[in-house]
Amino acid sequence: MKRRQFLAGALAGTAISTLDWLRFFRSFGVPGTKKELGIAEAAAAELNATPHFLIYWFQEGGWDGYSMFNPAHTPNDGARLIPAGALRPTPSWSQHRYRPTNYGTSPLNPPRTVGNITYGYLAEDGVPLFPDMSVVSSHNGNTFHSGGRWEYHYGRYSASLSAYRQPNERTVMQAFCEAYGNGYLLPHVSWHRWLSDGELSIPSYPDGTGYYERLGPVHAHTLYGKTPADMRNRLMSLGSVSQGQRNARIRQFTDNLQASFLAEKNGESVRAFSSALTIHRALTGGTTVTINPQTLFTDATLRTEFGVAAADETTEAASINGNPARSKETPNTNVQALMTYEMMTKGLSIGFFIENRGLRQFDTHRERSYIMTNRGQADQAAIMRRNLWNPLKALVARLKSTEYGTSGRSYFDHTTIVLASEMGRTISGDVEGILANAGLTDVQKYDEILKQDCCQHWRVNSAAFLGGTVRGNTQFGRVGSATLEGIPMMPDGTLDPAYNPDSGQLISGRTKSPNSFIADAGHVYSTALHLSGLDPVALRAAGKGKNDRPPMTFVKRP
Repeated sequence: MKRRQFLAGALAGTAISTLDWLRFFRSFGVPGTKKELGIAEAAAAELNATPHFLIYWFQEGGWDGYSMFNPAHTPNDGARLIPAGALRPTPSWSQHRYRPTNYGTSPLNPPRTVGNITYGYLAEDGVPLFPDMSVVSSHNGNTFHSGGRWEYHYGRYSASLSAYRQPNERTVMQAFCEAYGNGYLLPHVSWHRWLSDGELSIPSYPDGTGYYERLGPVHAHTLYGKTPADMRNRLMSLGSVSQGQRNARIRQFTDNLQASFLAEKNGESVRAFSSALTIHRALTGGTTVTINPQTLFTDATLRTEFGVAAADETTEAASINGNPARSKETPNTNVQALMTYEMMTKGLSIGFFIENRGLRQFDTHRERSYIMTNRGQADQAAIMRRNLWNPLKALVARLKSTEYGTSGRSYFDHTTIVLASEMGRTISGDVEGILANAGLTDVQKYDEILKQDCCQHWRVNSAAFLGGTVRGNTQFGRVGSATLEGIPMMPDGTLDPAYNPDSGQLISGRTKSPNSFIADAGHVYSTALHLSGLDPVALRAAGKGKNDRPPMTFVKRP
């Protein structure tokens, strides 16, 4: 393609992307005079005056919510001594509550309150982050692993996971990067594989179904971060990028660069040009060297801060539910966090989906017999500390201490972080169906009771937000001490007054408010966009996502 063809032979309405500019530079050099390049950089700086970054930090497998951000204090009946063969102990099997071994004693303490946030012991390591955090404790997940993960990506609406995705569907990160990502080389980087948890059959989900990477414009598509070595190789390959075939025609951009750069309608192309110019200089040894792909993610100071060891940069695989062994092809979350920091601060990326490397690490099913033998359930504190709190605290500290350009504001001020898991976990098991089964002997009934999984998937869950626009040191909703269910919230975040605020039970003679709700993944989706300066309702109306839940506006700082 000739230079003039590139600049003039385009379809109006499609912005020129950073990668298109970079390819053009490789083929034809950088066009324009020093004055024009200065105009481009000044215009891009004005466009980037209020940058936005979005990070989802997801714990795949389902955390123990009752020990996390929907805290409940109960006895640990796993420590009770029940006579062998007893079918109807006091209290009954169905009333037993099973907590991790040694629950109620340090460090597995009952719920505590710091500032305005009440939390379970699994969140103890996150207390330093509470001043910047808003917790939503009246929240429901999805008890289907892959379905829950899908909903935290896509939100909630009438959809079939196995159907082919439609042009108006978007993940939250695709919607975010479609709005803000055109000026970046690798806007949307994710460390997840929707099918990698092994629950679904790969042949049943061909390309275009389930989680689909290529929705929206090219710059919003999902790029899998993989390992540091993979990312370094990806960036080094840009040094020999050729023009090649493009998926979309490029909008008309005349030889009069100065006029084009000054035209507000070309804002996205201007930002992309400036970004590509910086990257081109860096990769070719120009005067402004900011990126050396060969040394990315190798800084000894950063690796120490994020606690990175060589083993953290490897990947893991597992076979689950009879499906072939699969891997997310991702390093540990501390490595993902380090990579996120470097790609943010080097102007490469703005949207990230961090997810634990191990498959089903938090999926801690336990039969009643195991619980009784071990005097309690499994304790998730160590994997929570390693997968979430330690690397998250390191990332937040770095973002807070790194100024964005010369703005006087930090990267953290421009960032929204979402903490979530697809589900919570049960702490009990109802045996009434077993006891009522006339086809079983008493011995068989007792055997079924002991086999019952008392740490199953459970909808009662929680979510949390951090960032520059978040109303920190706040908590909305709670779990009833008697119902162990989320208490509905009003649109302003207060509890529905029809419910007892402690027990969670509906007050006699009262009815649930028609306006109260329990949050779900769709509310989290909309809230993340709202905190990032976007209108999720307007995006849906424009065909850029189908999530139909409103944002929880009370999470945003006034």
